[in-house]
Amino acid sequence: MKNQLSTLPYRKWCLLLAATVLLVFTYFLGQKNTLSDPLDLRPEVGTRGIGLGGAFIGSADDATSPLWNPAGLAALQRGNIIYDLSQGAVSFAYPIQPIGTFGVNFLDLNANDRFLLNHAANPIGSFELGNNQALFSYARKFRALQIGVSTGFSRAPYKGSLWAPNYDVGLLAELNSHLAVGMRLRDIAGVTIRHTDGRVLQTFNQQIAIGAVVTPHPIIRWHNRFDIAPSHFGTSIEIGNKTIAAHVGSTFTFNDELPFQSWRVGFSLNQLGKEFNYTYLNQENLEHRHLVSLGISFNGTQPTEYTSQTIKKEQKSNTTPSKATSTSIPKPAIITQQPEQTEAEYVSVQIAAEHNIELPLMLAIIYAESNFNPVAVSKNGAAGLMQVMPATARGLGLKVPQYQDKRKPKINTDIDERFDPHKNLHAGLAYFKTLLEKYKGNLTLALGAYNVGPGKVRVNGPLISRGKQYANKVLSRSQYYRDNETQMENDLKRLEAVLKSREGS
Repeated sequence: MKNQLSTLPYRKWCLLLAATVLLVFTYFLGQKNTLSDPLDLRPEVGTRGIGLGGAFIGSADDATSPLWNPAGLAALQRGNIIYDLSQGAVSFAYPIQPIGTFGVNFLDLNANDRFLLNHAANPIGSFELGNNQALFSYARKFRALQIGVSTGFSRAPYKGSLWAPNYDVGLLAELNSHLAVGMRLRDIAGVTIRHTDGRVLQTFNQQIAIGAVVTPHPIIRWHNRFDIAPSHFGTSIEIGNKTIAAHVGSTFTFNDELPFQSWRVGFSLNQLGKEFNYTYLNQENLEHRHLVSLGISFNGTQPTEYTSQTIKKEQKSNTTPSKATSTSIPKPAIITQQPEQTEAEYVSVQIAAEHNIELPLMLAIIYAESNFNPVAVSKNGAAGLMQVMPATARGLGLKVPQYQDKRKPKINTDIDERFDPHKNLHAGLAYFKTLLEKYKGNLTLALGAYNVGPGKVRVNGPLISRGKQYANKVLSRSQYYRDNETQMENDLKRLEAVLKSREGS
C-alpha cells in the first residue's frame, strides 16, 4: 500500500535503454550495407511471431522469444514448451527464481522439413531442408528492463556442412501501461558456415531490429518492427486477451529480390496452459503458407488469470475454513505451540480462509509490503505487516491516533493497533477483499489499487506503470510459492512466528 515509491531508478533504466538503442542505431547507419543477398540472414521461425508481422521484437513473451528477442524470456513465470509443426522447431524455457530464465531452441527437426509427410496434399510447411540451429539463452529482469542473451550454432542446408557459432543480445522495456519497446542484435560477429573441405557455404550477417508495442486498450495491441539493415518494416494489429486473440499483419521489404509487401492473418488460443497458434501467409515466393504450432505451460496455474471465484475454490481445497463469521476484527486467541503443527492449524492459514484469500497470494502481499516485519513503516506512513495507512485502518475499525507526522507513528499496539500483527493482517486482507470486489475479481487491478490507491485505478483499467510493477511483483512471488512448497512453508512459519510473538505482549 506504499504509494510514494520513487520512479528515479525506473527512469534511469529507460534512459539507459534509449541511449543504447541510439548508439547501436548510429553504429549501423555508419556501416556499409553488405546485406545485398536476402538469404544472408538466419531464417525467422515461430508461428505467432511471424503472424504478428514479424513484430515480436517488442513483445516476445514465450519459449520462442530467443528466436526474436532473447530478453522476452524474462517475462515468463512458468515453464513453457512450444513445438512448431510447420518449421520443425522445438522451444523450451524455464524460469529459476531469482536467478533468471533459461531457454533452448532446436530448429529444423523434421527429416523433410514438412510435418510428418512431404507431400503436395500436406498444406503445412515453409522452409527448405537443413537450416539447423541450436540456441541456448538466458534472460533476467531488472525492474522495468529485461535483458537477454543467446549463443548457439547454425549449419547450412548442404551435405558436409560444418556448424558455426552465433551470438545474439536483446533488450525489452515497458515504458508505461501503453507502450513497450525492444531491440535485438542478431549474429553480432557475423556467421560463416563452411564445408568440411573449407569452402564457404553460407554467411549470416549482423542484423539489428527495433520493435514497439502500443496498447491503446487492454484488448488491442499494435505491434511494430523496423530492421535497419536490410531495410524492413512489419506491423500487426492483435485483438483479444490471453485466452483467445486474432491478428492481421503486413510486412514491407525494401529489397528488389523479395516481394515489397505481404500480409498474414491468424489467431491464438491459450486455455488451461495449453496453446494453439495458426497463421496464413499471403506471400508470393512461398509454396507452403500455413503455419501451426502447439504449446504447453507447466508448474502451477497462471496467476494473472485468477478471479475471486477461483480463489474461493482453491482456498476450499487447500485450507480448513475458520468457523468465524463475524466481519469485525476478532480479538486474537492465545495458541500454545504444537511440535507437529499442520498447515491447517496455522493461525495465518485460518485468517486467509476467513477472508477467502489464497494463501500464496496473502504471503506474497506481505512479502512485497513488509517482508514479514510487523513494525515496518513506509516513507508515506503505511505501517505493519500489510502496510496499512492510518485513514484506511481507522475505516476498518482499528485504533490509530491523529499524528502530526504520520511517518513517525508510535510503535505501540495499545496506541496504534496497526502494529498488532493479527489486527493488521485482518485489516489488510479485509481492505484487499473490498478492492477485489470493486474491480470485479480482476486480481491485477486490485493489487495495483492496493499499492497506488483506488483513486488512481479505474474499474476497467489500465494500471499506471507503478501499480503494474507492484502487481507483477506480487503475482510473481505468489507463483514462486506455488512452485516451491518448501519456500512457502518457510515463509508461512515466519508469519506464524510473528503472530505468536505478539500474542502475549
